[in-house]
Amino acid sequence: MKDLIKSYLDHGISRRQLVSGLTALGVTAASAKAIAQTLNPPAATPAGSAKPQPTRQVSGTGGTLFVQQLKAAGINHIFQNSATGDAPIYDALANEPSIQLIKGIHEGPLAAMADGFARVSGKPGVVLIAAIGLPNAMTQLVNTVKDRIPMLLVVASASQDTLGRDDVQEVEHQEEMLGPITKWRWTAPTTKSIPETTRRALKFASTPPGGPVFLALPENTIRAQDTGNIVDQTGFDIAMQVRPEKEAIEKIALKLIEAKSPLVTVGDEVALCRADMDVVELAELLGLPVAARTEWGEWSRVFPTRHPLYLGPMLTKMRYPAGVDVQLNLGNRYGEMPLPGAFLISVRQDPSSLGRVAPVNLGVVADLRVATRDIIDAVKSIAPAARLKQIADDRASRAAEISRKRQDMLHQIAEAASQGPEIRGERLGIELEKFLEPDTIYVTENDSGKIMEHELMSFGGSGKKLISTSPNVLGWATGAAFGAKLAEPNRPVVAIGGDGAMMFGGLMGLWSYARYKAPITTIVYNNRSYNQERNRIWTYFGGDQFKQGRDLTCYNGDPDVDFAKASQAFGVEAETVKEVSQIRPALDRSKRANIEGRPYLLDVLVERTGLGAASTWYPQYSLADLRTRKI
Repeated sequence: MKDLIKSYLDHGISRRQLVSGLTALGVTAASAKAIAQTLNPPAATPAGSAKPQPTRQVSGTGGTLFVQQLKAAGINHIFQNSATGDAPIYDALANEPSIQLIKGIHEGPLAAMADGFARVSGKPGVVLIAAIGLPNAMTQLVNTVKDRIPMLLVVASASQDTLGRDDVQEVEHQEEMLGPITKWRWTAPTTKSIPETTRRALKFASTPPGGPVFLALPENTIRAQDTGNIVDQTGFDIAMQVRPEKEAIEKIALKLIEAKSPLVTVGDEVALCRADMDVVELAELLGLPVAARTEWGEWSRVFPTRHPLYLGPMLTKMRYPAGVDVQLNLGNRYGEMPLPGAFLISVRQDPSSLGRVAPVNLGVVADLRVATRDIIDAVKSIAPAARLKQIADDRASRAAEISRKRQDMLHQIAEAASQGPEIRGERLGIELEKFLEPDTIYVTENDSGKIMEHELMSFGGSGKKLISTSPNVLGWATGAAFGAKLAEPNRPVVAIGGDGAMMFGGLMGLWSYARYKAPITTIVYNNRSYNQERNRIWTYFGGDQFKQGRDLTCYNGDPDVDFAKASQAFGVEAETVKEVSQIRPALDRSKRANIEGRPYLLDVLVERTGLGAASTWYPQYSLADLRTRKI
């Protein structure tokens, strides 16, 4: 699909050919026309019109044209790491106080900052880095592209007159490296084309399904002078709220009303469309039990996890509801897992992955908020209020009983598992649930503690907001938490990740915390190992490591990293938490620091769990012993 759209944007095919191509890919005619409409360039305002013109001409360097187009698009922040080739852009920003530069000391955390900002704000994050540092940012782009998050990644690429000369920092065809991990990629061929290419990249990144777009600005084009057309955001940022066809909505409503054992599965597209509370309203209207994928494949919690209709994770064999006959999947890329005998309805924002793996009985491409509102209206038009209440009460009472028993069981297990002075993940989860403010944004890349977070803590609705990633590429959380705080400065923000994640670049994000006085609490879930990785390797494969009881790869001790000292080296106050009794006082100190406008880090020493957890063995090897002479 993206090849088809790019061909249209590059004037390779007509609008009619675009619509025809989209329908051939399975997009409905109405949706295809809506997509084409959003991609049309802004029309020129007739002379003498009373309407304000969306287009204006600006003269200056390519750097000036780039900055002015960003400003016109409503961009207020650029996440950057200094590069000589970007000098004309910095010069332009020196005269543009409406755009704030956010500096980072490594490209990975910078990409994560823009990613976290986009997840919380819904606006594209903009990253400006050195071309030679591009590979450092690429690992984090996996999180961004997999989760459909809008981002613009920009580099000042080699001057066009030096291409092919094997310049010292030239990487030939660098844009090809980005192919698998971006929604698309462009190079501005001339200075005059920079505004058009920039707004096209922003448009492409933001148009659902969103994603990262790579833009190369050759150094000669950003240094040169020219005149370009700057287009205001209203001229190209058109809301992509595709409405589903009426017949499909009426069929869905009837199926939900008549179902004997319905189930709703929800996913990240609900968060992208800001449809959380609409989904809650639909579930309550019909007493629909709701499940979500809670270990892999999700980055949000879009349904309140303490709601009596919430059942927890979706399973291939649901114990309740038994014998699902109608399954409504709302925006869950991995929710198209047909349950035996169920009529599977999938409403998705992303047509490229709808029905990609498993067949669906009824697939609908639409904005999740619009579609959910339409389903609610259709349900109310089909059945009288008294009948709907009867249906909802019967279903809800059964779901509430199952939900209550599930929560009781989880807390009994947690309480039993968290006795003693040592810190277990379950105890940390219980303490965090008691301590965190209800409006906290909780940014996590925690693998070992996922059960603690996803099951023992409450998220969704008007409560705490969970932000994570589905591919779980490490080194993301500290940068993403900074972006989340920038997007919502009045909400408390907590970042949590394992010791492995912090060593994957997480620590470098703390430099920006200190410079910009970001009042964020960072928690290191420190079990000195890739704990879950070892558990999966030993449990799923049962190979020679398991048989010999030797962990070749996952123990991170010797040396034990002191993250509190490392944090202090970056200018962020920190302390180490070793026992359960220390958790609450440490959290209190972090809260006070945040209230006073300072970041704070807690290095929490957590027990390893699972197979081989007690072992500290690793393959011993000494370079010092390899010497045949000592200097």
